[in-house]
Amino acid sequence: MGTTFLSLFSIVVVAFIAPLLSWVVPRRIVPETVLLILGGLVIGPSLLRIASQTTSIEFLRELGLAFLFLMAGYEIDVNELRGSGGRHAMVAWLGSLGLAFAAVWLIGVSGGPLSVNGIAIAIAMTSTAIGTILPILRERGLLSTAVGAAILNHGAVGEVGPVILMALLLGSRSTWASLAILLAFVAITLLIVRFTDNVKRAGRRLVEAIHLGGTTTAQTTIRLTVLLLVGLCTLAAIFDLDVVLGAFAAGFILRYAVPGGSRELEDKLDGLAYGFFVPIFFVTSGMAIELELSASALADLAAFLVLLVAVRGVPVWLASRLERRRDGSPAYSMRQSLQVAVYSTTALPIIVAVTQAAVSSGAMTQSFASTLVLAGAASVLIMPAAGLALGSRADHAPAVEALAVAQGPVDAEGRGAQIADSAGVDEVPERLPASEPRRPAGLGPTTTQPESRTRVPEHAGLGGRRLSEEEARHLAARLAQIEADRVHWRTQMRLQRSLDREEAQQRRAVRRALARERRREERDQVRQLRAEAIEIRRQARQQDREQAGAGDRPSWRERLRRRR
Repeated sequence: MGTTFLSLFSIVVVAFIAPLLSWVVPRRIVPETVLLILGGLVIGPSLLRIASQTTSIEFLRELGLAFLFLMAGYEIDVNELRGSGGRHAMVAWLGSLGLAFAAVWLIGVSGGPLSVNGIAIAIAMTSTAIGTILPILRERGLLSTAVGAAILNHGAVGEVGPVILMALLLGSRSTWASLAILLAFVAITLLIVRFTDNVKRAGRRLVEAIHLGGTTTAQTTIRLTVLLLVGLCTLAAIFDLDVVLGAFAAGFILRYAVPGGSRELEDKLDGLAYGFFVPIFFVTSGMAIELELSASALADLAAFLVLLVAVRGVPVWLASRLERRRDGSPAYSMRQSLQVAVYSTTALPIIVAVTQAAVSSGAMTQSFASTLVLAGAASVLIMPAAGLALGSRADHAPAVEALAVAQGPVDAEGRGAQIADSAGVDEVPERLPASEPRRPAGLGPTTTQPESRTRVPEHAGLGGRRLSEEEARHLAARLAQIEADRVHWRTQMRLQRSLDREEAQQRRAVRRALARERRREERDQVRQLRAEAIEIRRQARQQDREQAGAGDRPSWRERLRRRR
């Protein structure tokens, strides 16, 4: 137990120091994630040997991975994946998968492209570490932008696709058995979504009690979220699937249960996930790296980085260049497409998972697996730095056009335009920045967005000078108006969705009523025709009997003609 607490203390120290060092670096070009991995490498068995991965630390590491993918799944917009961006992301990932197996075949890895070793390397090259780049995009204010939405689309497909392939191709069961178990897991997840929808509609008192308990020491909303996460991870473990799949499913279900987002819930989840569990995962990932600086290891590391760019980055870049808006114009410029590609080439958690599976099966050596993990860590350093170099202030425009109204007018470079208050206040100073667009659910306050939207500190300055009282009052009024506009837009969107649902229900009711009326008329017509046919046959028989009684019986041809 003493070893576990010493290791945990060392990990927590690294988790505390990493963001401080990241803030010291100009423009924060070194992400906090990289510093966490490097800190784990320093305190791990490769260098100082202060900390070790005991059984308890390994369990905390799995929980950190689960919380990381819970937050990643919560950030994904399912409607966006169903649209053009999701389709382009799927095509890009399938192209990456084909290029990965072709590269494995051309290189000639041991065992061939269809061996466990070849499949593991191919899956590693097609992955995108959405959980890793999510904190980086959050720090740089890109989550609510069009570029951020594209990165999240490619990241979601590049994370879920490799996890599914791992479950199907790298498990101990046959492919068909793994597919059946995977479908059973998906079916149970959909049943949970259906149950959640029924509870939201029928169990209003229960839902209200949960929300009320979220502001007390009971913290019912957080406990319910943890119950969902642990339950689906347990289900994945029972099915012998990766814990990432259960955590990602929990994030999707949580997004479905809270479609409009909850600032209070998101702040608490951020504190729980990014304050404790997620840093443990990154630090322990660095501790697991076996540092080897031989020429062959460095050559393998560089070769894998080049293959990662060619296999994953190029298809994402092509998909971004081919994506179009509704008016037919390109959705992203050349610079933005390169930015999406380099961010999507970041890979680490899936590389760790697939290399562990390959090492456990004896198909890959531990030294080569450490080289691939180190290459993934290098991609976390190099690719976000390249994305930062390709960034521009114009990329911070909101992804949804309606949100631009709440954001206020901006110029071509993303700066706030001069606006006049409706109450007759003087014009805002020229360097007043535009307000940040409405953040999507799960996005915490960034360094450019103050936590308080209605109070302006006295020391806040524009262009390096102190705000006057008049400017502070104007800025506070503008922020209050922006918040009111956001509330108005959210209310209007909820009202519009409600009206759309009511209109759809009315249309379905009208169609059902018309169908019932049409079936009723058809049944009446059929009954009338049958009655007429019976009456005709009765009259024909009556005539036959009358003619037979008169002694003048018609011939069989005459009787047949009458019946017809």
